[in-house]
Amino acid sequence: MHEHEPDHHLAPRFVFDDKVITTGWLAIVLWALGEVDQAARLLDNALSLARQTGHFPTVAWARAYTCRFAGIRRKPGQARPHAEELLKLAREHGLPMRLADGSFYDGWACWCAGDGDGEKGMREGLALWNEMHYRLFAPLTGTLLAEREAEAGRVEVGLAILDAQLAAVEQIGERWFDAEIHRARGELLLKLRRPDVAAAESVFMRAIEIARSQRTRTFELRAALSLAKLYQRTGRDQVAEGLLVPALVGFSVGPEVPEVEEAQRLLTMHAITAQTAHRASGCDWV
Repeated sequence: MHEHEPDHHLAPRFVFDDKVITTGWLAIVLWALGEVDQAARLLDNALSLARQTGHFPTVAWARAYTCRFAGIRRKPGQARPHAEELLKLAREHGLPMRLADGSFYDGWACWCAGDGDGEKGMREGLALWNEMHYRLFAPLTGTLLAEREAEAGRVEVGLAILDAQLAAVEQIGERWFDAEIHRARGELLLKLRRPDVAAAESVFMRAIEIARSQRTRTFELRAALSLAKLYQRTGRDQVAEGLLVPALVGFSVGPEVPEVEEAQRLLTMHAITAQTAHRASGCDWV
């Protein structure tokens, strides 16, 4: 219903430009549902439109959600320039919420790039959100922190963060990221000094179940790939194939979801292994 040309002057009255906000939210929803290329285009459009408005709260919102979108996609390099600009805007205009956003995602991008100081930025952002009692996107930010903790060698700490997130989800009901929390938990269980393979398999299956019930096909593909790799390592290639083939339907190879190429490579390896085994059995002459 919003028509940008006649309605954009209303942005100061309603805090943000409605077209930018709805476009940004739609991008996040579509990406999870599997419409990844359209989602990426929409978010680019939202950011471009925000810049055109010259309305700094809207520009800051668009940059913050671009950072969150990068977090969902696990693309820290794409978050960093927007986080840096977001910090400038937040400091110039006194925007505490955006200061928290910029601090967290700039810290995340730095830590992912090997800069240990990034940990400080992530924790500063979390502390600012907590001061404001801001919980929206907590499942995402908690998962990103848990993954960083595990990469730093503190796997048990990461698992504790994810367990706390799952408990909070039960209390609050923000379930849009449930599949990813479970998938991340499975990955961390496999990084323990004594990997808990049975528990990891169980939570990967739970992640797939949740993703299917929510029709979040991108999250389903990620979880299916994690479980398929586990099956392959434990000699269950046939089961892995049965997971990946349906999960890949509708996806194409591209930079937006690198898991597609990884899953296809896994299937190719399985096909080669099966063919080699068939020949070795002496049945290829039949």
